[in-house]
Amino acid sequence: MCVSFSFSQSKNEKEERIPISQFPEVARNYFNNFSYKVKYLKFYRETDGDKVSFEAKFKIKKLYYSIEFDINGKLEDIEIVIKEKHIPKHTHANINAYFNAHYKKTRFIKIQKQYVNYTNQSDKSFIQHIVEHPNDKHTHFEIIAEIKTDETRELREFTFNKDGKFESFRKVTSSSYDHALY
Repeated sequence: MCVSFSFSQSKNEKEERIPISQFPEVARNYFNNFSYKVKYLKFYRETDGDKVSFEAKFKIKKLYYSIEFDINGKLEDIEIVIKEKHIPKHTHANINAYFNAHYKKTRFIKIQKQYVNYTNQSDKSFIQHIVEHPNDKHTHFEIIAEIKTDETRELREFTFNKDGKFESFRKVTSSSYDHALY
């Protein structure tokens, strides 16, 4: 049996909507090829402690996307909101086993498939590919869950790999939770 320990940190994000003119210039053009299909394209600046990033959120074909960039416009990740029933059975079993072993009670608030560009594709091509093939292989699951132990009840953001193996968590403060539901 393998035991994984991670040091938690706190997620204290502040998100503010911005005009496209304040979005990193490099990343602005990434949406040109599919912007006609997009509903609700909105741009945000996000601060989490000392880290500043930028996020574009939109909806295409009933899927909610969030694409995050660093301050230079380099792609960090793409996330798509999914329902619990869309997690593959084997992966879901691994995730549930983790929660059952560590917490008295768990309630999923938000689940996302996460894609990180580990390929040789440019960021623009990778984004285009994921938008055209949203069921392609992803790298991680990100789950915001309310957990309960004997001592406490709190919100946490958990990261699992594509097979459902726990990687990390961080506490979610109430101010960062305000926008967690998208």
